[in-house]
Amino acid sequence: MQVAIPTKGRPATTTYKLLGDIPFTHFVEPQDMAAYKAAGVPNLQEIPANDKGITFVRNYIIDWGHIQGHKWLWIMDDDVNGFGVAKDGKTIKGDHNVLKQFQKAVEQFKFPVNGLNYCQYAWSYSTKKQRFAINKRPPEVCALLYLPKITWKYRADRKEDRDFTMLAIKHSDGVIVDLHAWFNCPGVGTNAGGLQHLYQQKRDAVWAQRLVNDWAPFAKLIKKKDRVDAKLDISGYAKHMKRVVR
Repeated sequence: MQVAIPTKGRPATTTYKLLGDIPFTHFVEPQDMAAYKAAGVPNLQEIPANDKGITFVRNYIIDWGHIQGHKWLWIMDDDVNGFGVAKDGKTIKGDHNVLKQFQKAVEQFKFPVNGLNYCQYAWSYSTKKQRFAINKRPPEVCALLYLPKITWKYRADRKEDRDFTMLAIKHSDGVIVDLHAWFNCPGVGTNAGGLQHLYQQKRDAVWAQRLVNDWAPFAKLIKKKDRVDAKLDISGYAKHMKRVVR
């Protein structure tokens, strides 16, 4: 079990403190290494270049995982601030064992991309019997990859997690999301560092449009308050590709 945390401009990150005895590595740009070392952030891996974008780092992590011999590899955002489970309509705070239990549960299926639910959504599913959704929701922010089945790359200038989900359906079995187990993190673009400057420049509207260009008719633009986003018909595309949907 291994967690990879791509991180940029956030030497105050504390996500790793949630991981207990789970091994982890931070992936840091050369220009940030001194600040992270000064802040005492442990387990630093310097990536080859600065300012190449999040997809560059994610693809570097996948290559690193193969070299290190990992079959299962978590890729987790650096501002995740909690884990837990939902039961009977209530969210219950947990710890790193949520990750362990989830990985143990899905290893038998060997789907290429797996993930937890957002905290704000998990409670509404917890009153239902179904726990695992197959090819219905995109694993985002906190994803577990089965590397032997990953034959494609993250693509730049898109909502990369969602695009990666569609590629998983195109090239393999697709994705599994635990509807009851959850992670928590700040809202999109609200946390200093990371991709915040790109959200402030409204680059997410460009990313959304590219998703629609790539995946129509299984994607469409939608408005979310002052943002433009893309809504994917994941289950529709999975059925189109004759994948399991459940």
